[in-house]
Amino acid sequence: MNRIIQLILLLAILLTGCAGKKAVSRQDDVYGSRAYRYFLDGDMRRAIEAYRSGFAAARRIDNGIGAARCLSNIGRAYYELGQSDSAALYFAKAHEEFVIFADGNEASRSAAFLALCFASAGDEGQARKWFSTALESANKYIGNDRSKRRDSDHYYTVIKAMIDFRLTSKVNDESALDAALTFYTKKKDHSFLSTIYSLKADIEYSKSNYAAAIRYLNDALSSIETSNEKYKRSKTLLRLSTISFCAGDEKTGKHYYERALDCSPRGVDVPPVEDVSSCNKVK
Repeated sequence: MNRIIQLILLLAILLTGCAGKKAVSRQDDVYGSRAYRYFLDGDMRRAIEAYRSGFAAARRIDNGIGAARCLSNIGRAYYELGQSDSAALYFAKAHEEFVIFADGNEASRSAAFLALCFASAGDEGQARKWFSTALESANKYIGNDRSKRRDSDHYYTVIKAMIDFRLTSKVNDESALDAALTFYTKKKDHSFLSTIYSLKADIEYSKSNYAAAIRYLNDALSSIETSNEKYKRSKTLLRLSTISFCAGDEKTGKHYYERALDCSPRGVDVPPVEDVSSCNKVK
């Protein structure tokens, strides 16, 4: 509870005051580019610091959308750190700002990540509520644009599957997830493909289909390499380590664990090998 109070106070400090009238250079863009490089490399703490500087710079020139995006990106960095409570606070504030500025696309994405945060915490009511909010914002943004509709439908199919799996350890409509996989394969969106492959691996792992899970995780690693999102490697390697241990291959399990340990994002606590090798099914 004290942690939540501290974060709320921090947000209050960040958001205090009006923007100055004197225009300055677009330092928020400079900070944002720097923060994104830190983010991709897995240096989440420095990414957060840079996004906070970008937020302050955006506020000084009254760039409301830029400031809201920095808040959302801070939330995303906390999300990748596994700190869902902190992430949810920033996503909630970002969503509020995006609604004010009538940015339906960004509002829907912030709401989607809020739903994922609550699903990770096991709060089904809030997870379903924010997912509905995400869909509502997305539908308003899309209107009659068929191209955006196809992309949105597949995107939220994956988000819903992730929420369902975190809450219930199963996905109700795997065929829709397969359709999304086909769509993003044709689109060559390797960033989102890595997310889908990881989810497919978790589904197979929950069924004890270890060989299939390993195949999907190797596909995820290939997509991570193509998208250059280095921060995803450690989590994927940890999954490969756990599955290898479960399959009785201790040597391979240790191999993947050591690789995951070496490339883990800064600020992320890697569980001890004893926990990884215990073969517990996790959401």
